Amino acid sequence: MPSTAFDSFYLKDRYGSAAMRAIWEDRAMIQRWLDVEAALAAVEADLHVVPRSAAREIARRARVELLDLPAMKRDFDASWNPVMPLVDALRRVLRPASARWVHWGATSKNIMDTGTALQIKDSYAVVLAEIDAIAEILATLAVRHRETIMAGRTHGQHALPITFGYKVAVWLDELMRQRDRLLESRGRVLVGEFGGAVGTLAALGRKGLRVQDRLMRRLGLGVPTVPTKTAGDRFAEFFLLLAMLSGTLGKIGQNIYNLQQTDIDEVTEFVEGKVGSSAMPHKLNPVASGSVVLLGRLLRARAGPILDYVHTEWEDDHRQGETAWSFASEVCLLIGCQLVLTKRLLGSLVVKPPNMLRNLERSGGVVLSEAVMMALAEKIGRDRAHTLVLEISRDALARKVAFRKAVAAHPEVRRRLSPRRLASALEYRNSLGLSGEFVDRVVAAHQAERRRRRRHH
Repeated sequence: MPSTAFDSFYLKDRYGSAAMRAIWEDRAMIQRWLDVEAALAAVEADLHVVPRSAAREIARRARVELLDLPAMKRDFDASWNPVMPLVDALRRVLRPASARWVHWGATSKNIMDTGTALQIKDSYAVVLAEIDAIAEILATLAVRHRETIMAGRTHGQHALPITFGYKVAVWLDELMRQRDRLLESRGRVLVGEFGGAVGTLAALGRKGLRVQDRLMRRLGLGVPTVPTKTAGDRFAEFFLLLAMLSGTLGKIGQNIYNLQQTDIDEVTEFVEGKVGSSAMPHKLNPVASGSVVLLGRLLRARAGPILDYVHTEWEDDHRQGETAWSFASEVCLLIGCQLVLTKRLLGSLVVKPPNMLRNLERSGGVVLSEAVMMALAEKIGRDRAHTLVLEISRDALARKVAFRKAVAAHPEVRRRLSPRRLASALEYRNSLGLSGEFVDRVVAAHQAERRRRRRHH
């Protein structure tokens, strides 16, 4: 039986997505190693390094379903080398004349790292597709709630009024920056590794450069300037960018989690069939948003091992490779699930504009203090206006009087501001600033990127 939540029949979909499992499960990993071996033999045949007949047979038989995986596992446990059991297993399903040409001029880490690059390449596609789906939902929410007034909160306190559309636009804008970072990183990250024992291509000489170039082009990967086995910064960049993306998703999840608190109740995550509590039937616990936050915490906890992957010694260091065996799949599984749950959360979100307005009213209009202060500042200066409005707000709080009433009743305010000017300052919509315009800007940028993407495809 599985011993971790990642593999548990019962729990695995709360810690990973099916798309990421398909990329990072053992058979998929081994198949990518075989893909590298087959591609290597093919390009070496093109360059007359190995016989064409051997390369063809290697390509035909380099299938994970043809290998004796239990035997590979036994050999790995005995040898401590993860790739030699693969090479031996592949050779066993080939004719002797072809078997001798497998892995020609390569070393184990060449195969593993290039295979990992292929897994990361597929992972980019999954992540970007999910980001695009989430961005579509966010753009729709931002437009729909462009004018939905709510309390803006700083440090957990009511600050100024904003719109829910503005809040969502902030999320969308940040998500699109994370998308941009991932796109920009691909050229640095998606680079294969083929340099032989220490990276100098000593086994193949100058012909090794042509093998390397053709191999990477065949696999759809970049060619390294120096094919070192210790360039951990390439893969680390991808996984650290996933950690940053995770932070953005966690931020969205945390915001939604907080807005669902009973005393706030401005949104609800609705999932058909959800049961909040086995003991309290009335509860609709924020499980989806909470899971998005939790997954982010678990993922970002792996940032330390990712950074350690950059730290290596000499021309190879097995501690580097074995670190990646753990964090690479786990990070991708966690981000895959976090993306799926975020999409589900946002797609089923119920927004409650009346409750948003109700919560604003609970503070009796105190969120309009800046507007009143700025109106008074035109008459008495900003410092005096700040002091006066502070006194009024504190007095209103102490006497449990609505801020609006306290302001309207204050003699100096009545003397300095006309009823029309004061009424304007005490209107929520007049304190929204450029909330709507910023929604429009973010959504327009998203739509422009979507059009560009469609033209590209």
